[in-house]
Amino acid sequence: MPSNFDAKHERNLIEYIATLCGFSRLSSALPGQNMYPPYLFVGAFSVLDLAVLQVYVHLTGGTHILLDTPNTAAGYAALILGVYGVRYMSNGYEEALATLRAQDRVDAAEISQFHQIFSWRTKVVVYVLAVVVLYANTILNVGVPNRVTAFNLLFTWEFVFLPVMVEFAFTYYGIHFLLPRRIKKTEFNLFFYDPRNMGGFAAVGRLLKRSYYIYTAGLLLFFLLVYGPVLLSVDGYVPGLFELVFFSAAWFVGLLSIAYSMYTIHQLMSAQKERRIRELEAELHQAIENPYDINNSKVVDQDKLDDARRRLKEVRDTRVYPATFTMWSQIAISVLLPQLLQLTVQTAI
Repeated sequence: MPSNFDAKHERNLIEYIATLCGFSRLSSALPGQNMYPPYLFVGAFSVLDLAVLQVYVHLTGGTHILLDTPNTAAGYAALILGVYGVRYMSNGYEEALATLRAQDRVDAAEISQFHQIFSWRTKVVVYVLAVVVLYANTILNVGVPNRVTAFNLLFTWEFVFLPVMVEFAFTYYGIHFLLPRRIKKTEFNLFFYDPRNMGGFAAVGRLLKRSYYIYTAGLLLFFLLVYGPVLLSVDGYVPGLFELVFFSAAWFVGLLSIAYSMYTIHQLMSAQKERRIRELEAELHQAIENPYDINNSKVVDQDKLDDARRRLKEVRDTRVYPATFTMWSQIAISVLLPQLLQLTVQTAI
């Protein structure tokens, strides 16, 4: 079994805010198995918004947001998905490095770069700046017409939705852009005896694939949020230019991320495989006299020849991508589906 890997410097913005709001203590106090505090955090404020505040709006002459715009539910689903995605990517990051046995194979000078997915300071700075921008926009441009809107504009967006968005964005960036770059820089040797024929990189490929699936699922929820009124045949509704551009840009970023991460790992695996083949080729030359003349060549060291051939088979059988054909098919569907849906609905408008 591979030894565990601990990203000991990694800090999670959602967990931090959930702890500040007391949800870690609540999780420990609840009976049974402790629930992940960020789930309690986003769940509690979603229930407060939808089951309390919006019901109050409905009873005082307004319309519950889910009755007025049912597609808003996609936003709350995306919130839960974001928390799940961050947790999965963080755990998958440690699992992938444990499977690579990074703790045992990388010296202390290089292993420190793997102890966090992304800089905590950068996440905090970006988050604080985003909070300032949201508050400025609310106060100077949008305004606060009532108490319910005030709660959403002055708290829910800044302290519930925004931390999830920031943490997910930086974690996803770290998984697809920083991790492959760090692995390539460290030059992990391939495990050519891997029973999966992926050089020991199966867990890395699985992390890249599944994190991209989560990203795509979030993109599809955004599609429902933007195009929901069109699908529900709301008269006169047409998505704005900003929504269209943002959706296409987000789709392209996802495509770029999976292409970059897979190609970077491919470069490493391909280079390692070619290097080992050349080394074994040199051993074959040493075991054979007159190797370029097949009619007059002579084996001078049968044991060395057999051993080189045995190792060569293991090397040649190793893939140079951390993915199977089925995985590639699934990734292709994930890449095409969001854009096909957008083009189909946009054409019908």
